[in-house]
Amino acid sequence: MHSGKHTKIVATLGPASEDPETITHMIKAGVNVFRFNMKHNTNEWHVEKIKIVRNISKELNIPVGVLIDLQGPEIRIETQKDIQVEKGDHVFFVNDFSEVKELSRETSLTQEPKVVKISEKIVLDTLDIEDQFSIDDGFLEFEIVECFGNGFIAKSLDNGVISDHKSLNLIGKDVALPSLVEKDLERLDIAAKAAVDFVALSYVRTQKDVVELKKEMSSRNLKAKIVAKIESEKGIDNIDEIIDESDVVMVARGDLGVEMPIERIAYLQKTIINKCRSKNKQVIVATQMLQSMTVSSRPTRAEATDVSNAVYDGADAVMLSAESATGKYPVKSVEVMRRILKFNETHSQVFEVAPHNKDQTNTIVKAAVSILEFNWAKIDKVIVFTETGYTANALSSYRIKIPVVAVSEDVATVESLTIDYGVHPAVMKFPHGQFEFSSVEDQLLGLELVKKGERVLVIHGRQWKDPGKTNALFILQV
Repeated sequence: MHSGKHTKIVATLGPASEDPETITHMIKAGVNVFRFNMKHNTNEWHVEKIKIVRNISKELNIPVGVLIDLQGPEIRIETQKDIQVEKGDHVFFVNDFSEVKELSRETSLTQEPKVVKISEKIVLDTLDIEDQFSIDDGFLEFEIVECFGNGFIAKSLDNGVISDHKSLNLIGKDVALPSLVEKDLERLDIAAKAAVDFVALSYVRTQKDVVELKKEMSSRNLKAKIVAKIESEKGIDNIDEIIDESDVVMVARGDLGVEMPIERIAYLQKTIINKCRSKNKQVIVATQMLQSMTVSSRPTRAEATDVSNAVYDGADAVMLSAESATGKYPVKSVEVMRRILKFNETHSQVFEVAPHNKDQTNTIVKAAVSILEFNWAKIDKVIVFTETGYTANALSSYRIKIPVVAVSEDVATVESLTIDYGVHPAVMKFPHGQFEFSSVEDQLLGLELVKKGERVLVIHGRQWKDPGKTNALFILQV
């Protein structure tokens, strides 16, 4: 089994990790899914790197998922250069840099104004005097002191540097921005051609945002799973409908920690994970998990505890952002994360969450879990034969301690399972006709998915190549 852990690792690809050698080392170290942040780099860069990941995955015979992360209704600032600010400094926020000279004339400034551009005029129109907002994941906070035609003046509440293309978060305000921006539609064209496995949408506020993305993906025949990133108070307010409409949920703690009181983040993380598990939906915990490893070869004790707590909470996956994209130690970050995950998985006791679904497949899965809980048969492994991945998804929600080998002849299904806790997906050719384990036993042994002498619990349907018909399980010794 790849890397010997159950919790999956999502790693962001970037300048520090884009070369084939580093990608190879990261996969061997335990990466299950590579994230492509579509806010950065060119279309050509993303196309090239996705191909490299696919080729290396094939060479290593290790399934690796590809996730593209769209911008969504995110607010980004523009600057003409880095702007040093000190507490109390006034900064102009405008819709166009061409207004700078006019501003200087109107306000009789004696020195060059500090000017930041916000392209979305609706943001400028929404804010008012005494409103507060933050820049760069909350590192700089501002309060508006004056409004004018096409912008406002804000007082800095911190010392720091305003850099180009940083995020801007409104505090206690909601802006009616579209769920997808024009750049997202271009990126979806790339995603469709590359047949990516996951599409993440930032700042999901309601079910409608996910529905809109589904329409755009359908028009491109893109069948990837949708990852809803929860980053705002409105997303929290509508969390149940968002989970229902999505395939995967990401607890994006960076922006969520800016827009929500910081003391609520741990509680929200645990709540969202439990809700997702009860609905057979996968959940990723993200942001600053090993942040210090962008510059240090060792994480802090608090970061190691944070990763461990994600295991005890029952997350399917944890994510590396700057640590793997721009940090000094991309491979070591993966290795350290894998070690933390693997150790704590052997000691975790994740509480069972009863799935809401009561269909035939979930009934079979529940029976399998009951057998494994008593372990009277001393099962070494579960083998799931699946067309769509649904049965493996359902079994994953129970966070069982032994490996689940999900076998499918559909490559897209296998890659979509790279994010599921405890599921080790593999591609294998299925025969036709009625299900018989003996007809695939040699293939399983040849692919080293099972070993002779192992006792396995097999979950399957009556016929090969007949999706949605899981109806049986049995125990055998290979």
